[in-house]
Amino acid sequence: MRDLELKNVMKVDGREFLISTISMHVRHSWFEDDVKKVVYETMVFEVIDDEVQYHQTIFNERYNMPDEAIAEHSAIIKNPKNFFII
Repeated sequence: MRDLELKNVMKVDGREFLISTISMHVRHSWFEDDVKKVVYETMVFEVIDDEVQYHQTIFNERYNMPDEAIAEHSAIIKNPKNFFII
């Protein structure tokens, strides 16, 4: 699974958050195999007045395997307070 894009918006204690997990291609010109390498990243942003606060990441983690990223994305949705302090 190379392409991954999970997005969820949730409310916690009256605040709104975007949980985003995506696949990213690594592009470092000095490594030949990097054009084939994919990493997965989960990020959490607060949503204020319907605007995602992309400039201020609340949680950020990268994974080598898509299954890890999907599992963590689901775990954040189930219990966000285990992953970020609000």
